[in-house]
Amino acid sequence: MRTRSAVQAILTATLLGSLAHAQTPVTVQTAHGPVVGRQTDTRRFLGIPYAAPPTGPLRWQPPQPAAPWTSPRDTSTFGNDCPQTVIGLFALPGETPGTGKGQEDCLTLNVYAPAGATPDSNLPVMAWIHGGAFTAGSSAGYDGAQLARQYGVIVVTLNYRLGALGWLSLPALNAENDGQSGNYGLQDQQAALQWVKANIKAFGGDPAKVTIAGESAGGMSVCAHLASPQSAGLFRAAIIQSGLCTSPGNAVTQAQAQTRNTRYATNLGCQATDLACLRAADPMKLLSTKVPGLRPASALVWSPVYENASLPLQLRDAFESGQFNRVPVMNGTTHDEGRLFVQVASPDGRPITPVVYWGGVGLTVGLTNTSRTLARYPYRQYGTPALAFATLFTDAVFSCAALRVNQALSGHVPVYAFEFNDPQAATLLKAPSDLPGLGSHHSSSLVYAFQAPVAGLSDPALFTPAQQALSDAFSGAWMQFVKTGNPNATGSAWVPFAAARGNIHEFTPTGVQQSLTFGSDHQCGYWLPLNLQ
Repeated sequence: MRTRSAVQAILTATLLGSLAHAQTPVTVQTAHGPVVGRQTDTRRFLGIPYAAPPTGPLRWQPPQPAAPWTSPRDTSTFGNDCPQTVIGLFALPGETPGTGKGQEDCLTLNVYAPAGATPDSNLPVMAWIHGGAFTAGSSAGYDGAQLARQYGVIVVTLNYRLGALGWLSLPALNAENDGQSGNYGLQDQQAALQWVKANIKAFGGDPAKVTIAGESAGGMSVCAHLASPQSAGLFRAAIIQSGLCTSPGNAVTQAQAQTRNTRYATNLGCQATDLACLRAADPMKLLSTKVPGLRPASALVWSPVYENASLPLQLRDAFESGQFNRVPVMNGTTHDEGRLFVQVASPDGRPITPVVYWGGVGLTVGLTNTSRTLARYPYRQYGTPALAFATLFTDAVFSCAALRVNQALSGHVPVYAFEFNDPQAATLLKAPSDLPGLGSHHSSSLVYAFQAPVAGLSDPALFTPAQQALSDAFSGAWMQFVKTGNPNATGSAWVPFAAARGNIHEFTPTGVQQSLTFGSDHQCGYWLPLNLQ
């Protein structure tokens, strides 16, 4: 197998070579002005601003309209990444883990379209929301050209504000924003979807056929759009991959966030009421300043906040009560989500000890549930504490949380539930020594869905023939859903989820089949009654 650095060098050379070869400028008129993209076997329009730079007095304000332009705007290169800290696990060549990168002027999106698309094509659209724990990631990491070329769809990938810049909630900010703050990143995504609605026809897309899709924090964002009244009418279907939508520790109310963030502002050297001081703070200082408080291991430090106009209800309450934007949903996880987080828990690569395992369990389930959870997942049964923790984390944080979402949503809309399960998924990441491999780790399905390299994670060049067939089936189901709101192609038989049956579609290298044992496989009979918040 090629090393990660060797594969990335090949990818970089190939990508640069292909983009430089036979590129033809192509101009499209948007509502803000003309943009000039590049056409090879597909069309690419990169770094299109969908909102004004959220800088200076616009920091922690809802996104404002981008300034119009009259001269053709070159869109042959990506826009800036939003400010973020480089995560060691996903650091690209030349990046130093722990350092900051990006610029606040980052509210851009990218459009990938088939070469022959015209305003009369009315092609279905997938709007992709990247993951990264709401603190990292970029639209530039996901190349939608292969999907556009192979399936005849439009793919839009978008940036949104991250970390404190996207999710800071404070009473002083409430006073500026009609009693709500903290969901600026979500509002950015809504502004990008509004841009799609207003402009995508010019690129060959149908504004009435938009499917939102995302993974990890992007998947949770999709859940938030389902629950947000402000997202109504912006999409007709939704794909959630590994979304943590009802996972422990991620149901923070606006009031709870403000209590925590008042102390965060003090740590920055500002009073929480002094917005001028906060807006003058260097973005990298905002990234490096720690957020106080003890949280569950699965909690995202920065994420959407609830009980406000953007998100009136917790996701679970919105879904169970039917108070959400009712569209067909695909919702799925990977079989071994938690194995990725063993690397996060032990970044130096040292094996996880029993003591660290016990502490990780306590942080995941709370002290009152620690003893019986340890008895449920004895590390000696799994061979290593690392594998025991990875399995527990998969079940508690991802699989059973997804099952709860399936149960709630399916009472109101068609839900197509799935699990991606490649025991040796193609990856550029190295497994810790105390795991038998990374399996179908968190984010492992992305290269199979996009059928294109995903920065820092994987590349289709690593696929075996069986994995290529798996990618064709997996990506094909996603794209069929984007086209029709139903993942079934002719002759397939993927039936919507029924709570009484617990049926999911399992994607493996040996075939695709219905499974009725997902809940028992992941011990959801233990986790769902535990009702972790």
